[in-house]
Amino acid sequence: MQRRHLLCLSLLLLGHILNGHGGNNVLDCCLRTSDMPIPRRIVQDYRLQLVQDGCDIPATVFITTKGKRLCAPLHSSWVIRLQERLDASSAKRGKPQGK
Repeated sequence: MQRRHLLCLSLLLLGHILNGHGGNNVLDCCLRTSDMPIPRRIVQDYRLQLVQDGCDIPATVFITTKGKRLCAPLHSSWVIRLQERLDASSAKRGKPQGK
């Protein structure tokens, strides 16, 4: 009887760990990026996606004013310029960007 309880507890714990750290994280990662520049007027924020965070590719994820996520190459010159513009406008408002 104690073995069954221990087995059930172990399975519940394992399920909780896998649910919290497993499958759903892939949905938050960009699977590809687009080289098409994104207009500043439609972007309100960005975050960085890094391989060491568990995603397959590095990317800059721009969040539009309508809440959409657009994936761009991390080191493209237009991406860096857009990040700098967003950082500058957020510094004026006193809000940290790109986290």
